[in-house]
Amino acid sequence: MLISQFPNINWLKRQIKHQFQNQKGPNGVHLPTAGWPTVLLHTTASKTIREDIEGPLSIFMNVQGQSIIGVEKHQVLIKDNAYVLTNNKARYDLILPNRNATEVFNIHFGTQFLKDASSWLYHTSGRLLDDPFDSNTPLPSFQLKATWRSSTFNRLVTQLQKLYLIDTTPTEAKEVALLALFEYIVLNQQQQDKSIQFLKNTKKSTKVELLRRLYLAVDYIYAYYNAPLQLEELAQISCLSKYHFLRSFKQAFGVAPHQFIQQIRFQKALYLLQNSSANLQEIAFAIGLENASSLSRMVYKISGSYPSTHRK
Repeated sequence: MLISQFPNINWLKRQIKHQFQNQKGPNGVHLPTAGWPTVLLHTTASKTIREDIEGPLSIFMNVQGQSIIGVEKHQVLIKDNAYVLTNNKARYDLILPNRNATEVFNIHFGTQFLKDASSWLYHTSGRLLDDPFDSNTPLPSFQLKATWRSSTFNRLVTQLQKLYLIDTTPTEAKEVALLALFEYIVLNQQQQDKSIQFLKNTKKSTKVELLRRLYLAVDYIYAYYNAPLQLEELAQISCLSKYHFLRSFKQAFGVAPHQFIQQIRFQKALYLLQNSSANLQEIAFAIGLENASSLSRMVYKISGSYPSTHRK
């Protein structure tokens, strides 16, 4: 279901505590089953704090403005260029810190959908034929971090939103679009994990902790890529020495931090070139470059063509 405002927090916590056993959703909507329903939340609000909510697997993102998602003691700032995943049964805090309105678009995958979709994604066709109603499939689990919103991700989200906006859209069409988005985020996260191969002779616990610290810097880059970021600043955020951070970052992500920042700026520039009427000077300022000439050099260096080609 698509809702346009935050549900009453006390009502929501009561429903979560009893696993929606009364099969009542927001606004009294009847739910087909108990358990979390699939909910798309598209609302605009400011200065809001919603604390200690035990949610399903969820996607948190913003159309405009910024929010903060926190799980345990870890918080991630989300702007309109990234999204954050929280795991099933994670207790999260959602904070809209600014007086200026933030347009939120969050997706909460329902309990039954999550079980069925996970079984379909993780099992072979043969296994599904032998046991089509397997209820013991492990659910996907992700590290709390920001992930860049790719063009594919944005397309899938836009398609899903359009289908839910039309009351007459068949349930099957919504399910197909929801499944496509679920498959994308799971496989995309798995691909990211596979691409990070470093410290082969280091014990797992050390590797996990180092990666966690590196992602603190990545989250910061996603949030402030259009600001002048210094190596020392990123190393301090990761609680690592400068050269330890530099070496580990390159081992983990395949590029040095300044190259990673340049890639993010390039992706944002492409999006603005293709989806806005902003001129080159405005785009340059938006991504943290000094002028249009700097933008043209960066785009040409990475893509081999000038901005005008991408705008066409």
